[in-house]
Amino acid sequence: MTSAGEVEQFAYCAHNWWLARHGVDPHAKDSQLGMEAHRELGAAQAQIEDEKREYRRALVWFFRLVAFACSATVLTLEVVYLRSFSHIVLLVTATGILVAGAASLLLLAIINERRYKQRQGASGIIPGRLAASDLGGTGPLLHDPEWNLHGRPDYVLETKSGFVPVEVKNARTPQRPHANHRLQLACYLRLIEVKTGKPPEYGLLNYPEGVFRVAWDDALRTELKGTLDRIGAARASGIADRDHQHAGRCIGCARREDCKQRLA
Repeated sequence: MTSAGEVEQFAYCAHNWWLARHGVDPHAKDSQLGMEAHRELGAAQAQIEDEKREYRRALVWFFRLVAFACSATVLTLEVVYLRSFSHIVLLVTATGILVAGAASLLLLAIINERRYKQRQGASGIIPGRLAASDLGGTGPLLHDPEWNLHGRPDYVLETKSGFVPVEVKNARTPQRPHANHRLQLACYLRLIEVKTGKPPEYGLLNYPEGVFRVAWDDALRTELKGTLDRIGAARASGIADRDHQHAGRCIGCARREDCKQRLA
């Protein structure tokens, strides 16, 4: 099978993909920085999810205690009406404790909500209901036997319109998404379509200073299928030469030092 990472490599430069297949590792510094950034983001995401759970738990118990306090208040009024004064002090005390507890839980919920939202903003993680995540290296591997494709999205959000894959990129934010990043995200869109049986509407490319929405349409589907076919042909022939004339792409290539076809 072809991995989403291979598609990203091939779309950047076919010879970059060829070098990777022949055991040429990316520059240690580039690779290490990327992995470290993903680990840090994964740790932040895990902490955010913990704080979300604490927020929801505190909110649920707040409403429960409010309900108990209302019941105790009604009982107190009934006791007053029945003039059973010996129980009034007990019920008033219980109501006061319940109200104080509810207020404390509401305050805790507000603190947790503010905390996880601040952490979300600082980390750059896109808000939403988290369905799956590979930022910590434990995400599910998705397969598409028809297109011989597999991969792990950085994380997946569950929205009203369906699942949305998110691919995190630590490189400088471009004016528009890079083609290789867009095709890598297309892999995850296809894999989610196969997994759920429902085509997702779009995916998100999350750069440090901006998020791009990429529609899963016929044009992107055709582009991805064509790229997979070219990878299959290159794998069969054993040949994959540089397929671009951009010196800047060679300068930014993580395998530049080992490439004999580089332009710069």
